[in-house]
Formats: sequence, C-alpha cells, structure tokens
Amino acid sequence: MDDVTRLMTDYRECARHLWNTHFHRLAEPSRNWKLRDDFNAATAILFRSLVLRQLNRPDVIVPPDDRESREPLMFLRLSVSAPRSPIRVNRETTSGYWDDPLNFIEDGELDLRFLQFFDWWDLGFRDFEHYRVRIVGSERHPSLIGRDALVPVGSAIQVLHDPSALGPAGGA
Repeated sequence: MDDVTRLMTDYRECARHLWNTHFHRLAEPSRNWKLRDDFNAATAILFRSLVLRQLNRPDVIVPPDDRESREPLMFLRLSVSAPRSPIRVNRETTSGYWDDPLNFIEDGELDLRFLQFFDWWDLGFRDFEHYRVRIVGSERHPSLIGRDALVPVGSAIQVLHDPSALGPAGGA
C-alpha cells in the first residue's frame, strides 16, 4: 500500500481555503444551505481531480458530502502510525451522536475506510479537522462494524492507497 496522506492533505487544504475564503462569509450570515450544497458539489469535482486522478481512479463516483448514502472508498484505508489515536465512534450507524465508549485505537484494531473530511458546522469556518470513516472490520470490536467514526487529521494517522481494492464499498 502506498502512503497518500500528502495527497489527501493537499486536497483538504484546497477545499478549506475555498470554503473559508469565498463561501463561508456568504453562507453563514444568511444560513444559505444552497451555497453549502454548491460548495459540496464543487469539492466532489476537486476530489476527483486532485485525488482520484492521481490514484488512477478517475471513474470512481464520489457524491457530494451532503448526501446521506455515501459509501466508503475501500481503496483508501486509514492507519494509526503512532502508538494510538483518538477516535469518536457513532452511537448508531450514522446518527449525529459520536459518543461510543471507545475513545482511542491502536493500529490494526479497526479497519477504517475513508468517507469524507468532516467539520462540526456546515456553514461556519471549516478546518476539516477529522476524517469521517466507516469501520469495515474489527476482530476486537465486531459490534462497531458498519458504523461511522471520526479520527483527527494529523501525524498519528496515515491514509494508505490499496491499488488492488475496488471502489466505493466494493464497486468498480
């Protein structure tokens, strides 16, 4: 597997800058959710151009971030590169509650696949400080399989590209 953390970080910075410089100041004061939707559509195109094309996967369809039915990109696996990393696991499958008792993970404990970058408030200033992931496997915590989780972007997490893996949730 290839470490593509830098590629993901570059995309994150591009999206952050675009939102915080141009969309945020228009969307938040007026609570304009349509601007948020337009931004999400634009970042789906940016993700395809800046990440998927670099990974030779331009045909993978990634819906905008506001879509509920997102599937994980099975070829983007997150790995803990420090002794452990904080994690917030969703209470259910995809509810808005991130309060499962598991607070830290070690490498190999959970099989985490990338969904999107995450921030707490869609109309405010964004830092995209978390990766939103889907837990697709775990021998130690099988009850968490299928649930979403948040892990902080930073030095404790690497994003790895598995060239042999298929697209979203097993699709091409």
